[in-house]
Amino acid sequence: MAESIGRHGQWVHAELFDASLPARCRITLGEGDTPLERAPELGAALGVSELYLKREDRSPTGSHKARSLGLLVSDLLSRGVSQAVISSSGNAAVAAAAYCNEAGIKLLSLVSPRTPLVKLEALLRHGQLVVATDRPVELLHHCALEWGMADLRSSTNPLGPVAYRGIAAELQSALDCGAVFTFANSGATALGLHQGFARLSSAARSPSIHPVEGWPGGELTRPWYERAAEMPPSGIGDLGTRRSRLAPAVRRAVRGSGGRGWRISKVDLQRMLELTKQVRVDTSWEGLAALAAVQRWVLQPEFTAPVVVLITGSADQLDLHPASAIEELVPVVTTEIQLDRLLAGASFRRDSAAR
Repeated sequence: MAESIGRHGQWVHAELFDASLPARCRITLGEGDTPLERAPELGAALGVSELYLKREDRSPTGSHKARSLGLLVSDLLSRGVSQAVISSSGNAAVAAAAYCNEAGIKLLSLVSPRTPLVKLEALLRHGQLVVATDRPVELLHHCALEWGMADLRSSTNPLGPVAYRGIAAELQSALDCGAVFTFANSGATALGLHQGFARLSSAARSPSIHPVEGWPGGELTRPWYERAAEMPPSGIGDLGTRRSRLAPAVRRAVRGSGGRGWRISKVDLQRMLELTKQVRVDTSWEGLAALAAVQRWVLQPEFTAPVVVLITGSADQLDLHPASAIEELVPVVTTEIQLDRLLAGASFRRDSAAR
């Protein structure tokens, strides 16, 4: 762990984090300061004169979740927490495992049996306990109450959105952007962006914030689609949360910024995939959804540029196929009793002192 302490990483933005953590507990894997790339050819195809891609897929864990989990795990380390739990569709669990390894914290990741194999394999490389279940949230609550595990979900921790303020600081120092688009599950990223720009009083203006979901969407984008005709599911974001406790705050932030929520169809995704192939831009389905939303935003009278799109996952995540026999890779459980046996066998401690 000592090797990961002392390098700045995202901690150059510590004054934005509202978390007084001692330097010895500020874990970093080199997250933050991700590339901001101008995409003129793609921008021209979308009708955007100035389009930039914030390459969060270049983060040390492959997604923007490195920022949030780096901060959350550092907070656990400062409080002497020894074990934690997360329910995740993939990227958050990968980041949580990487940072818990650095902190010496035991982690249980609860994943869906439908988790894409590429994400599951990335998670397993970190060597922490991974369990597949159709009841991830219920079993997470069991682990928190009965085993004293800290809950590492960004949607339930007040610090969850905070690290994403660092993205706002990096964007503000580079350009006077008019709008920022990001795929959203819990909405923590969009909320943190808005908070970050609000804190940066030196900014000439605050950009509009645009959270993006796949159809059928959830609470984050519901107000903008209450009268919309139903469309077939897009197939992305299905394993994430549809009912986030952050939703009211996110919607207020988005409206206050002059932005709006977007829902993207499967047809939109396929069209954007073909377009990005033509201009040689690689990204995940979530990145494609955010780009498709930009294409719609261009047609609105409120459109402003420059536009920044957060690329929150890599192109290898385009493969959504789950493991053909997940039980051969990780334990599969359905009940609390089954999980308790696994945890005991993995040397987790069943007491409140672990929190």
